Amino acid sequence: MKILVLIKQIPDVNRITFDSKTMRIVREGVPLMFNSFDKKAVEEAIRIKEKIGSEVVVATMGPPSAGEILNESLRMGADTAYLVTDRSFAGSDTWATAKILSRVVEYVKPDLVLAGKYSLDGETSQVPPEVAFMTGMKFKSSVFRIEFSEDRKGIIIEQDREDGINRYEGNLPALLSVSEKINRARSIKPETPDMTSKIVVINAEKLGIDFNGTDASPTVVTGTSDVKSQRLVKFLAPGKETYEKILNLINERKSAKDTEIVDNSLHKKIGSVMGIALGDPEVSIEIASKALQITRGMDLEVIMAGNLDPEKLKEMPCNRYIKISAPGNDTFANRVIRIIDKEKPEFVIFPSTIDGREIAARIAAEKSLGLTADCIDLKYDGKQLIQLKPAFGGGIVAEIVSKTKPAMATVRPGMFLKYRGSERFKLENDVSSDNENFTLLENIPVPSEYRPLSSSSTVIGLGRGIKRKDFVQKALELSRKLGSTLGATRPIVDMGFVPRQQQIGLTGSSISSDVYINLGVSGHDNHIVGLRYVHTIVSVNVDPNAPIFKYSDYGIVCDLNEFTDGFLQYLEEKGI
Repeated sequence: MKILVLIKQIPDVNRITFDSKTMRIVREGVPLMFNSFDKKAVEEAIRIKEKIGSEVVVATMGPPSAGEILNESLRMGADTAYLVTDRSFAGSDTWATAKILSRVVEYVKPDLVLAGKYSLDGETSQVPPEVAFMTGMKFKSSVFRIEFSEDRKGIIIEQDREDGINRYEGNLPALLSVSEKINRARSIKPETPDMTSKIVVINAEKLGIDFNGTDASPTVVTGTSDVKSQRLVKFLAPGKETYEKILNLINERKSAKDTEIVDNSLHKKIGSVMGIALGDPEVSIEIASKALQITRGMDLEVIMAGNLDPEKLKEMPCNRYIKISAPGNDTFANRVIRIIDKEKPEFVIFPSTIDGREIAARIAAEKSLGLTADCIDLKYDGKQLIQLKPAFGGGIVAEIVSKTKPAMATVRPGMFLKYRGSERFKLENDVSSDNENFTLLENIPVPSEYRPLSSSSTVIGLGRGIKRKDFVQKALELSRKLGSTLGATRPIVDMGFVPRQQQIGLTGSSISSDVYINLGVSGHDNHIVGLRYVHTIVSVNVDPNAPIFKYSDYGIVCDLNEFTDGFLQYLEEKGI
């Protein structure tokens, strides 16, 4: 068996700065590092080699400096390393990068390809699924366990999802992106020799590529800006007044977001725009609302297509809903492609979820379309969809447009206001029974007391300061009474206190809740980058000098048990 691992060298996202005078990202002097998800992919390939025997090949696309992570991979135990480098590759976006790496896959001819679920500098999750489609490989993302059949031709995998775990069965060849959970990468013994001399350099000519990265890229960055924290903490004393203040913050935000009824009637149609409804009705309504809002007065039909029960989307503000009945993501993507070909929408908006990203990337690869991931805002000027995407851990926002139509974007759940349509959408049904590349064996849901972070307007976060696991039950009770969900920092997840689906931060989820109440969170950068789009942050910590207060709107210095017990008692007195 031959395993190819696609890896990337990235800048330290916590050290990236932005020059507001030149409006440019400052990379000079920023340390370069091995993308952590990719390093885990290398580790997994080596573990497979050690267990059942295989050849491990690593490849990276980048400048000569990227040879450092190839050397590290070889010292970990990889057998062969390719540095894919050529001046013509400069300026490649995700589609162009995937096109180049697909040639690497064809060159190496592996049975299995592994990659990290995303790179920490871009967070697109697009390159692995696009490479998979371009090479005709089966694909699943966010995999944390891989098992092989006795004949080594089949695999059983487990996938981390927002709502739990899925187990799938499929055959090789396949491309899998791996999650943080899959393993802990090994340390290299100091006596392990340098292996730079073993790195093989391959260029565009060797791969049979004759395009320029910038010209071939279907997306263009038209501007960048930095995101500065405008939060100035106001300290509150623990007690009933503070509990009432927090409760009012939650209720005020709910009231401010009360769903407005908007006119979604279509007087004449000169074109269409499209959104995708997957998994979560609330996120689907957000997407429809944003599509309607940014095209208001343009006589464009808003079409939603998805796998959700129409009854769960009753007042979704669109003109038409196409209910797709499909057994999985591959079939669903095929149906969406047919709808795109028929309707020719100006743009298509997908949710930034496991399924949304897989489906969007597959469509982008097949149709050679520009795709921007994880957008925090969208604008439409009648000609172009202007997509605002965070990068480098969220501290910088890039403005991106597509050179192809339809433009495509995935959007963060919870970022947009929801509206109710004045008219009920027209319903169409689209049924398919095509075969899937992977067969779903089992779904293991997250325990019911944990709601998805993406669809919660209030989140309670637990940090290392909670000390004991039994505190989690108390926090869950507070979460239930406030109608929120519970999240945590990585150390709390690593200790098994809460499910990994609830991890917030650089290697977890970014949240965009109305209110975030964190208990015992210290405020390390890796957690803070997951909070940039929270509206109001309330921090409780026994240490008055905890860094988290620099990123908070309200701070409460007190013992966590004292705060939580007092809040629960206050809510009980209020009859909540």
